[in-house]
Amino acid sequence: MSKRQVENVLTQKEAQALCRAALRLLKNWELTDAEAQIVLGCNEIAFGNEQQSPSEDMLLRAHLLLGIHTQLRVLFVDKRRGYQWVRKPNQIFSGMSALEVMMQRGVEGILQVKEYLEAENAH
Repeated sequence: MSKRQVENVLTQKEAQALCRAALRLLKNWELTDAEAQIVLGCNEIAFGNEQQSPSEDMLLRAHLLLGIHTQLRVLFVDKRRGYQWVRKPNQIFSGMSALEVMMQRGVEGILQVKEYLEAENAH
């Protein structure tokens, strides 16, 4: 789903709910606020302001992150293992963790992690 598609199909209330869900997910992954801000592509002001409309970029990232969560839930019966997987080094990412990939590569990194998990679950 592109940025424009996410923006066009969500009301402001839905967009804020999507971002809240992504924030809960990042808390479950035990990300620091600084890490979460990088993954979501937002600054400190936007991060703490639920009244502010999320940017297109933030909505896209939130959508992709929830897709990663879905794929991890399919892959791991124990959801805690899925939460922990995000921080574990992975050969497919040249020894980096999924979190490192997402933080360093932004939207492209988040998409890369999501596509990897989708491929793993397709087998």
